Amino acid sequence: MLLNNKVAIRYGPGTAATAAALTATLGLAAASWVVAVRQMNGMDVGIANPLDSFAFFVALWVSMMAAMMLPGAAPAIVRRAHTGGVRAVPLFVGLYLAVWTLVGVAVYVLDGPHKSFSVTSVTWMAGIAVLVLAQKLLPAKATIDVPVALAIVGLGILIVIAPSSVPGLS
Repeated sequence: MLLNNKVAIRYGPGTAATAAALTATLGLAAASWVVAVRQMNGMDVGIANPLDSFAFFVALWVSMMAAMMLPGAAPAIVRRAHTGGVRAVPLFVGLYLAVWTLVGVAVYVLDGPHKSFSVTSVTWMAGIAVLVLAQKLLPAKATIDVPVALAIVGLGILIVIAPSSVPGLS
C-alpha cells in the first residue's frame, strides 16, 4: 500500500483504474491550461478587462477551474476510482466542475453591475493552482497553513477595498 498523508492507494485489481483516472484527470488539467491560456491571451489586465458574453465567460471559467482545481482534486478522484471504479470518475469530475461553474455564474452575475472583479489573470491563476495543489498534497502544518489562510483572507479584503494596490489587478 502506498500511503500519502491524504491518499491511500492499495495495489491490486483497482490499480489500473486508479492509474487511468489519475492520468485522465491530469491530462484534462493540462489540456485545460492550454485552452485557458489561449483564451486569456491579452486579457491579463485585471479589472480593466470586461467579462464579454455569458457563453464566452462560462467557457473561459470552466477551462480555468479545470486547469487550476483538477490537480488538487486528484487525490479525491483517485479515491473515487478506487472505491467506485473508473466509470464513476467522469460523473465525479463533471459534478465537481459543475459546482465550480455555478460559482462562475455567481461571479458573472455579481460582476455585471460593478465590473470590478479580476477573474482572468493567468499569473494569479497559476499562483492559486500551485497553492491549492500544495495544500492538497503536502502534510498539514499549522505553522504554515494558518499564516497562509490569514494572508489569503487579507488579500481578499485588500482586493475588495483597494484592488489597484494588488499587482496584476489594475
